[in-house]
Amino acid sequence: MKSRVNHLHQMRRSNIHIPIRTCISCGIKRNKKELVRLVLDAHGSVIRDDSGKLHGRGAYVCGERSCWDRLESGKRLNRAFRKEDPVVLNIKQT
Repeated sequence: MKSRVNHLHQMRRSNIHIPIRTCISCGIKRNKKELVRLVLDAHGSVIRDDSGKLHGRGAYVCGERSCWDRLESGKRLNRAFRKEDPVVLNIKQT
């Protein structure tokens, strides 16, 4: 009986949901933990949300330098945060 319980426990562990998110810069899909979450605060500044628990719309970016460079020179942040006014990339750490 004990081996059956172990087998059932292993089956459940293999079916664990792994959240996948898309980098707003390059479009690659990765595990949520591999990406950096950005949140727009009430003042319109982009905040780096390392805890993943801040309120508001989040956007994810991979750690590649080229992705961060593309964020500074495009409308990707505006699209991700659904804003018409320019969103300034002035990262604050949480």
